[in-house]
Amino acid sequence: MSSAAQHRALLAASVILLSSVAQAHGQAWVPAKGTGDFTVIYQNLYTRDHLFGDGSKFDAGSVRLLGLTPILDYGLTDRWGIRLSLPLGAGKYTGPSPHALPIDNGNYHGTLQDFNLGLRYNARARPLSVTPFFRMAIPVRRYEHFAHSAVGSQLREFRFGVSAGRRLDPVLRNAYFQAGYSFGFAQRIEGIRPKRSFLDGELGYFVTRRLQVRAIGISQLSHGGLDSPQDFPDRTPVNARWRAHDQISRINVVNLGGGVSYDLNQSWTVFSSLLTTVWGTNGHALNAGLAVGMSWSFRTPFARRPSEYQSQAEEPADPIRRFACACSSVK
Repeated sequence: MSSAAQHRALLAASVILLSSVAQAHGQAWVPAKGTGDFTVIYQNLYTRDHLFGDGSKFDAGSVRLLGLTPILDYGLTDRWGIRLSLPLGAGKYTGPSPHALPIDNGNYHGTLQDFNLGLRYNARARPLSVTPFFRMAIPVRRYEHFAHSAVGSQLREFRFGVSAGRRLDPVLRNAYFQAGYSFGFAQRIEGIRPKRSFLDGELGYFVTRRLQVRAIGISQLSHGGLDSPQDFPDRTPVNARWRAHDQISRINVVNLGGGVSYDLNQSWTVFSSLLTTVWGTNGHALNAGLAVGMSWSFRTPFARRPSEYQSQAEEPADPIRRFACACSSVK
């Protein structure tokens, strides 16, 4: 089966990359008014095991997906934040069962993927930050989705959700957590519109003021859709449902991993994360998903002066937000 949906679940975020890049997906913190982050993420995803509807694995060839995602995260006000991203992806399939040629001919084929727009509102700041959000992904061109090496599923998708996070003091002063849930739906294809729930979470720890580590969990659960192989008896390119199987399958996945981030200074952060699939159905099991990137924090003339902050108590949340926003931007 195509790895398109698995790719979308990881990148994000992402955006979704992408996500942005996501995507881990919503963030519990919002940049202060007039401030933001510009992030660039490189992703290298490798998958070897295909998954049937019952979760069993089979080898139908390997897929390598590469992605480069720029993400802009900006505080419109102290409560409203906006996120924009547009991933560039390239995929290569190596194996005996190509879906479509020349896309699956053993060479890399790349294209721009989906434009991602996200809005979030920080309804509560302390001690538990609660942030509802909305996200949409719109393909910017008609790329090939019927391919093992496809970089996306060529679908318009919309999500609504909420994120929450806080420091774990006084129990663990240098630790924090954030988690998010969203419900997504896409356009109807072949009379089928699978709806999906997305749940992500992370537990982070500040080893030093500059160095942070974290554990990551990302999952997708489908409500409806078709199972392989029983719901696809005709697996030929001329069959419309088979050509759309990456768009209408009941794809479920749970990915676990970890990440590390280091603040070079007050403006620049470098980070990396590694994920793998521990359970899934109707897609590809991610053997290794590597993401590395760099984030630049900036201020515009619309930002408040330091003297305008109500109290210094606002400051400790900022390094958490920078780390979470920079490293959770897998789409």
